[in-house]
Amino acid sequence: MLDEIINEAQYPIYLLGLAIFLFATYRAFTIARVLVKGAYRNRALWTGGTAFALILFEYATTLPASNPLGISAFFLILLILFAFVDSSIRVAQETDFFHRSPLGWQRLRKPLYGIILGYTGIGALLILIIGSTVAAISLTGEVLWFIIAGVSLTYSAAALVVGARRTPERSLRRFVRMLGLTIICMVLFFTAWIPFIPFSQTVQDFGSLVSEVFIPLAAYFLYLAVMSLSPVGRVEEAPAQPSAQAGASVKP
Repeated sequence: MLDEIINEAQYPIYLLGLAIFLFATYRAFTIARVLVKGAYRNRALWTGGTAFALILFEYATTLPASNPLGISAFFLILLILFAFVDSSIRVAQETDFFHRSPLGWQRLRKPLYGIILGYTGIGALLILIIGSTVAAISLTGEVLWFIIAGVSLTYSAAALVVGARRTPERSLRRFVRMLGLTIICMVLFFTAWIPFIPFSQTVQDFGSLVSEVFIPLAAYFLYLAVMSLSPVGRVEEAPAQPSAQAGASVKP
């Protein structure tokens, strides 16, 4: 009975996250059409593309564990998120007066890319070769992969926060900060279920439910990120033209 309640509770959470991602995608591409400045327009396009990828990813999470599409979606979304963060940190660094690399990002980004790509490639190869014949090894490898993903994304989120504090542009600073919160929510989605593994199936299902909660939160912060790029409210009002009689002398 409890298992059914937990499983049923995941559907409204799934639909809520899907709806927010859809709206964020629409708003991102709509805003990108009216933005002229390259940095802001690129951020909007990146956000729209990432939101759309997260829609596909959320759908893939509903597929059976044996489905290759579901497994591939986890690998792909991590690379997309990491590339999005990387480009956003570099934009924040360019707007910093001293062009400082937040938390040594320029030195560590390539090793992190190498670790993620290497481990992902090895994991995908092992899945193709051994499939599910060694369940214990596959579970250990899966947990290790999610830990690597969590550590990498946590570091990138911290670099985003530092980069946001250094940029003088208010809109970009808010965008980078909201993106950092999005990444933190995705880290919690990737890792919140891990402590529930040693317990019963019901507790594991509850852990999955806890993880799912962070998807709508990530969607909401991503929506706030793209809305921070909206030109509405940032358009300066043109100065009023002097009237024809302004400055004219008044005769007594």
